[in-house]
Amino acid sequence: MNKAIFSDSKGNEIRLSSAMQADQEVAFQNFSAKYVVSGNENYIINNRKIAVKQGEYLIGNKNTTSKVLIDTVFPVKGICIDIAKEYITEIIDYQFETPSTFSEFLFEQEWVSQKYNVENTSLGYALHQLANEFENLNSGLSKIDNELFYAVAECIVKDQSNIYQSFSRLKAAKQETTGRLFNFCCDAKNYIDNNFLEKISIEQIANEAKLSEYHFIRLFKTIFNITPYQYIIQKRLTYSKDLLLQKISIQDTAFLTSFADSASYCKAFKSAYGFTPKEFVKVN
Repeated sequence: MNKAIFSDSKGNEIRLSSAMQADQEVAFQNFSAKYVVSGNENYIINNRKIAVKQGEYLIGNKNTTSKVLIDTVFPVKGICIDIAKEYITEIIDYQFETPSTFSEFLFEQEWVSQKYNVENTSLGYALHQLANEFENLNSGLSKIDNELFYAVAECIVKDQSNIYQSFSRLKAAKQETTGRLFNFCCDAKNYIDNNFLEKISIEQIANEAKLSEYHFIRLFKTIFNITPYQYIIQKRLTYSKDLLLQKISIQDTAFLTSFADSASYCKAFKSAYGFTPKEFVKVN
């Protein structure tokens, strides 16, 4: 199944998909987002292999070349949403004094094509809300109007303005080099998001891009304002709060979040939040 449930003359469109097998080119418009509701999809985006699982999504523009590969025994469900350039441009012009460079980044540069987790972005939240209505949308019980596309466009501008600032911090002799390094760091960040509870070798990640460990750490911090190690600890501590709220003991939480022991976990927790895990549990 691949059907449009809403489209208009300006280029706004929402499509629902459900497939067990696929090996085909996928089109991106002026700005598109492709969200996996359930299952896993494998993409080749601008010659980069990107695995997208449930709760993750890809974005891209008209310069994105893409192919999707699906081979499963259960249907993989997805939502694709195209936002009219006119809608996004209107918001950019309203919010930015000099919108041209940001607009060029959003609509012309292939580096904008990235994978995101719904938990980390405004657009992700909007897509997740749509995903909750998947069956109702498919059966026609939920209606779509143009207000949705303006709301999604606002989410895109909010998220991508932050990404654009990160991209702009990179300084390389060639734009192609800047884009390659930016893509690599985004891929590294996604890898950490999916594996932060494992033993992650920063050196190994750096070697994938043929960078020294020092160069990679500096590059990552330049883009995201945090070192890879600090980001891993941040992810573990955030996850640990969920475990504590589930009444998991502090000792077990330290173990489940890959800290060496409960003492080092408590020290990191207090350094990050200003109070101990025990105090956190007490007030929650």
